[in-house]
Amino acid sequence: MTPDLYAERALLASLLRDPRRIRATLALTGVKAADFGDPGHQELMQAIIDASRDDGLDLTVIDGWNALRRAVEDAAIATGRSSAWVGQIAATPITPSQSAEYAVMVLEGETRRVIAHHAQRIAAAMDSHVPAEQADAQITATRQVLTQLAERWRLDPEILTEAAAEDEADNVLDAPQAPSLLQRGLATLRAPLAFLDGTARTEDRLLASLVADPGQVAEVRDWLDPQDFTAPGRAEIYTALVVLSDRGQPIDAPTVLFEANRQVAISARQADRFMARCAKAEPGHAIPLARDLVAADAAAYVSAQTQKVITAVTTRTATPSAAIGTALATLERLEGPLARLADSRKVTASDSMAYVPPPPDRAAVSGPPEAKASM
Repeated sequence: MTPDLYAERALLASLLRDPRRIRATLALTGVKAADFGDPGHQELMQAIIDASRDDGLDLTVIDGWNALRRAVEDAAIATGRSSAWVGQIAATPITPSQSAEYAVMVLEGETRRVIAHHAQRIAAAMDSHVPAEQADAQITATRQVLTQLAERWRLDPEILTEAAAEDEADNVLDAPQAPSLLQRGLATLRAPLAFLDGTARTEDRLLASLVADPGQVAEVRDWLDPQDFTAPGRAEIYTALVVLSDRGQPIDAPTVLFEANRQVAISARQADRFMARCAKAEPGHAIPLARDLVAADAAAYVSAQTQKVITAVTTRTATPSAAIGTALATLERLEGPLARLADSRKVTASDSMAYVPPPPDRAAVSGPPEAKASM
């Protein structure tokens, strides 16, 4: 059994062996049968709670103890268990006076399970046909659940979120393994997309389409970021497209390549590949390609972040405040990528306009000062 299940057994055993503590423990901690992870433990706890609600049962005397035990055993038998099973649990080595402490352990286990469950739901939402909307709905629901958990532990959600954000150096969300998790997520989540036959080729198709129809740059730039490109040199080429668009300069493949080379050294092989792809450009395809790129990046980011939350609450010791704070901070981190994904869905290829560069005398000239003066 897991440590959480042993804690559940310890609480059940302490209440069965000293029923005087049942009502006080329930009132103090608010523990419920639903907080137990094991179905059998849930049923037994509910039987204990139900029996203790009998006002005619005096739990300060031995007759009351025996009556409660009989009621609990009858309930166990009714659900397919046995009195021997109840006796086994009652015989668990524990300290009966620690019932409240055991109840807190049970609550901690349930807190971790709830957080992990909702993190998984957020990650699963990215596989839906409307990932941004579904993930946003799950984030809203998760934030409400986390707020309720915080209130149950008598904690302030805002303080927890701020504390988690300020403690990023020690936060599991920023652990050294994060980059490798993200890269694995990208490889896994992008593979099913029909148009993908390699990340670099896909990004080249997108960039070539933007070169062929620069008007699309204005449509994608608000939600397509350079970091969405993962193949070497592609982020710089995209940045060059944005820079040239802002300057109002004519956009063609050699100009874009030259501008990108100012940011990072572009190898001859990369340059040849880019020029060859531009020669076979597909005008009008940039927006759907960019949308899929953002979707894959958002899905990978959500997957990586939610997995870190699950890891934080299931494979390491975390206090309820740390677990809830980490989860709340993660929700805030997810909002940016999901907002970009939602924005990308608002644009369609039919919105694209033909790019018309300004007249030569209005175009900004890029080059040495003396060259500009000679013109």
